[in-house]
Amino acid sequence: MLRSLSGALFLSLALCAGLGAQTGTDAWSVVSRGSLRSVLAPRYDIKLSSRAAGIVEKILVPEGSRISAGQPILSLNSQEEEAEVAQAKASLRGTEADYERAKNDFARMDALFKEKIASDKQFEESRSLLKVTQSRVDQAKAMLAIAEVRLENRTLRSPIDGIFLKTVKSVGEAVERFETIARVVDASSLRFVVFGDYSLIGRFKPGQKVALQVQSTPEAESRVEGVVLHIDPIVDSTSGTFRIIIEVTPSDRAVAGLSALLVTNDDKPAGGAKGSGLASVGN
Repeated sequence: MLRSLSGALFLSLALCAGLGAQTGTDAWSVVSRGSLRSVLAPRYDIKLSSRAAGIVEKILVPEGSRISAGQPILSLNSQEEEAEVAQAKASLRGTEADYERAKNDFARMDALFKEKIASDKQFEESRSLLKVTQSRVDQAKAMLAIAEVRLENRTLRSPIDGIFLKTVKSVGEAVERFETIARVVDASSLRFVVFGDYSLIGRFKPGQKVALQVQSTPEAESRVEGVVLHIDPIVDSTSGTFRIIIEVTPSDRAVAGLSALLVTNDDKPAGGAKGSGLASVGN
C-alpha cells in the first residue's frame, strides 16, 4: 500500500524534515523517527461524561462489573425532571381530548355541509379548529419528548459491552455538565499502536501476523503474536512517521497496560533493544 506513494511525496517530506541539504549520502539514512515501543491498550477505553449537572443519587453497578451496552451505571437526582415528565403527559392527555372533540365536531359539520344545512363559514371554522387542536397535540408530544430527554440525561449509561472500571464520584457528590465521571473499557481484544519511520514503508499490510516483545516485569519478557489491523496510507509530513495498529488477543502474557515492542527481522529491534532473533516482519 505504502509503496505506491509518489516520489514527490517523499521528496516533500525530506524537505520538511530539513534533509534537502544532505549531499553525497542518502539523506534518509541519517534520520530515525517514530517508535515501535508502546503499551497494550484495551480495544475501547472510554471516559464517560455527564450530560447534565446534578448530585449523584445512586451508583447502580459495582466497580469492576461486566456491563452491557445501554446499561445504567449511575443516576443523578431527578425529582424535578420526573415532575416535568408527569406535567407534560397530563398536558398531552388534555390536548388529545380536545382533538377528539374537535374531530367529532368536524365530522358532524362535514355531514351537515354536504347536505347543505351548514354554511361555508361554519364548515371552515370547524375545520380550522380541528387543525389547531391537532397542532396543539403535536406541540404537547414535542414537550413530552423534551422532558423525557431531560430525565434520561440524569442517567449515565455504558455505550459498549465491557467492564465498568471505576467512577470518580460518590453518592452525594456534585457533578458538572460534561464532567468526566466514569470509565468503561472493553478488553476482549487489545490494541497496540506504534509509529514507524521511512525504513518500514511497505513492510506491513492488513492481516499480517507480527511479533511483539512484551515486558511483564523489568526482568521478564515474552513474545506474543499480533495481527496488523490498519496502516496509515500516507506518512505524516510533520513527524515523518506513519501509524501501525495491531490487534492482540489477551492472555496471561498479553495484558492491558503492559509495555511492548514491535519486533522486526532486523539484527536488532527498533528502539535500541538487543537483538532477540524474533523474525515476524517480512520485506
